[in-house]
Amino acid sequence: MLSRKKVAILLDDMYEDSEFIYPYYRLLEAGVSVDVVGKKETHLRGKHGTIAQTTQAIHNIKSGEYDALFIPGGYSPDGLRSEPAMVGFVKELFDAQKPLCAVCHGPSLLVSAGILNGKKVTSYRSIKDDVINAGAEYTGGSVEQDGNLVTARDPGSLPQMMLLFLALLEK
Repeated sequence: MLSRKKVAILLDDMYEDSEFIYPYYRLLEAGVSVDVVGKKETHLRGKHGTIAQTTQAIHNIKSGEYDALFIPGGYSPDGLRSEPAMVGFVKELFDAQKPLCAVCHGPSLLVSAGILNGKKVTSYRSIKDDVINAGAEYTGGSVEQDGNLVTARDPGSLPQMMLLFLALLEK
């Protein structure tokens, strides 16, 4: 069933390497089709030097082509949230009730999309105030799931997060 699923991973320069690599390969292992979506098709560098190639530019895709979304942390979400097409893409997937995952600083893009009001959310502690000011119930836990939204605090939370994300994809 997962072999028919397609996930977009949103990425910009200075992403947290492990928060991209682990979910990317875990999704591929599960048979999921994955697009690495950036502002344009280019090479991106992680905070620790990993090079990732985007497979799609945000302006060339439609949200209806995807079953779910994953947002790694690092500084990448700050670059992504300045691109209106990225913010709109996130909002469209959320409105379509598709699974969304964001780890570490990833929820900052969810803040910009205006989708956290009333949601139970965790993130890296430095964006706690942003998440609360967006109307979310911030928990600070390792992983939180609120409906189709899964958030995680840091790279150590990825195994638990991916189990929840893959379960959502199987529905």
